[in-house]
Amino acid sequence: MRSILIKFLLSELVVFSVILFPLISAATTSHLTVILLSEDQFYNYDFLSDQASSSNVDWPVTMLFYGNAEVNKVKLALFGLEAFASPMHELLNDGNGWTWDSDRGTKDTWYSYYLNFYVYLHMRVYAPNPPDYFNDELGYYGHYIIGTTHYDEYPFESWSGFSEYAEKDIALASEAIGWAVFRDHTFFANSETYREEGNHIWDNNGYATFVYVP
Repeated sequence: MRSILIKFLLSELVVFSVILFPLISAATTSHLTVILLSEDQFYNYDFLSDQASSSNVDWPVTMLFYGNAEVNKVKLALFGLEAFASPMHELLNDGNGWTWDSDRGTKDTWYSYYLNFYVYLHMRVYAPNPPDYFNDELGYYGHYIIGTTHYDEYPFESWSGFSEYAEKDIALASEAIGWAVFRDHTFFANSETYREEGNHIWDNNGYATFVYVP
């Protein structure tokens, strides 16, 4: 009986470790480019590591929060600070040279009406740190940050993807807290037709949603 209990506990530990630390591998794209916004620049995908390469991407940039946005302000207003997700990386230039930022994101359980089952809704956000936001000196966007969106399979995270659906759901979550949402506002040149690359499921229309943060 004791040996059976030990085997059960060990199996539960294995499952728990899979939930917290799913296997992550870099994906590939043919659409990697630099986006110029006012005087600022950033890549239209984030990366698995500090290497800006089309064979080292994670997800397309699908969100931009502007006005009075700041990384932790946006994450705390949505689902809070995510402690366990793997950090991803983004290469940014706020007019003072290129710099890397990393983020684990904000994440919560969510019912996807597009897939008709529960998922984890996950967004990572990036900005030069400090000050944890871009400062648009031309005055169009104020303090802004950018974000990537995707679903993670619930509860074991055996796959991730559907950036377009996740973008739409982050838009809904933003509207629910009273922020103004402008869907598919600007083309970020990162459209991805549906395809599966390992456990990475691509799907994105290439347009980013903008959200005004008061």
